[in-house]
Amino acid sequence: MESIYLNLITNAIKYAKPDVLPKINIASKIVAGEQILVFSDNGLGFDMKEVAGKIFNLNQRFHSTKDSKGVGLYLVHSHITEMGGKIAVTSAVNEGTTFTITFK
Repeated sequence: MESIYLNLITNAIKYAKPDVLPKINIASKIVAGEQILVFSDNGLGFDMKEVAGKIFNLNQRFHSTKDSKGVGLYLVHSHITEMGGKIAVTSAVNEGTTFTITFK
């Protein structure tokens, strides 16, 4: 779980909009017996039509930051699925990104 939190928080900071203070919201809830974690930010976001199906693949980069390696979200997805969970993402360019993680 530490790696998941670290990667999602680091990405929210790394891909913050220039000249806009980054906002990160982390919430948890239980719905119908499932534990749900929601990570949201107000960063650069990305076009879901362009990146759908690629987001959690290894070496995928959606921004031109020099320290982007395309490994973080791959690791997040791997850790979550190894623990029996699921992860979903919604995003829009310049509006931010939300990751919803669900465990039974």
